[in-house]
Amino acid sequence: MALLNKWVESLDYEYEILSSCTRHRSHHSNCVNCVDACEKQAISIKNGKPVIEDSKCIQCGDCMPACPVQAIAGILPQRKIKENRLIISDDQFPTTTELLILHHKGIRSIVFEDESFAQKWKQRMEQVNEMLMDLEESPFSVSIGSVEDEEFYSRRALFSLWKKESKSLMKQMTPAKWRFNQQALNLRQYYLDYQFTKLTIDTDKCTLCPVCERICEQKCFAIQDGQFTISAQNCSSCHLCADICPEKAITIEEKITKIKSIQHTVYENKCQTCHQPFRTLHKQETTCPICMKIGDGS
Repeated sequence: MALLNKWVESLDYEYEILSSCTRHRSHHSNCVNCVDACEKQAISIKNGKPVIEDSKCIQCGDCMPACPVQAIAGILPQRKIKENRLIISDDQFPTTTELLILHHKGIRSIVFEDESFAQKWKQRMEQVNEMLMDLEESPFSVSIGSVEDEEFYSRRALFSLWKKESKSLMKQMTPAKWRFNQQALNLRQYYLDYQFTKLTIDTDKCTLCPVCERICEQKCFAIQDGQFTISAQNCSSCHLCADICPEKAITIEEKITKIKSIQHTVYENKCQTCHQPFRTLHKQETTCPICMKIGDGS
């Protein structure tokens, strides 16, 4: 069994960009999160889509949690954990997303075995602790010192920790199971009472076209029953709705708040120019968006 475990840990897979990437879904997408997250510049945009250059990729895993729609498949680096403490003994440090998930799973303390590592990641630690305060959770405690007899959470064990279920080793060895663990990086499934994004609509610009409603896979927008409802609970902050909105009426801000839906009243008016019915967010509006654009010469 020990030999088998070592063989499993030696398995290596190249990272892969999935078709769920917003740039694969629409040429309007301007997302560059994975590019910005890669310090080795192994990811670039070619023909409008992100491409991973395998020769440069060191499989640090930073791109995986950076993707807002979990569209990068790969294997996260193993972490050292002992008695609910995360041990940092090298220059690799989890992203804020991974830290928030580890905190949810019961990790409360971070031990840096070298003070230089603590200094290097001080800003990230402050950032994640501020986020935990917004989530009404206790912050990580931080200490410096060596830890003997570390207990390693292997890739297999870490996935088991995240999935909260026990599976056989042979099932864990299945390549597909290993590659597609990126869905575990969806923060919203761990903090159900909070939303990580603030969505705002400029009612002076919005024409109630259904583009945002149709493009959003998380169903954050709904135009029905005389209401335009905006629910940011499931928003991944992929920005595709803002990128594709023809009126540029959508603003997205990454902010942690309690779940709250916003509703705008939708009025059914009749255009005085073309005499056709149209929907609007303004009760006194008398010209439909099409006639208004014709009148502006646009």
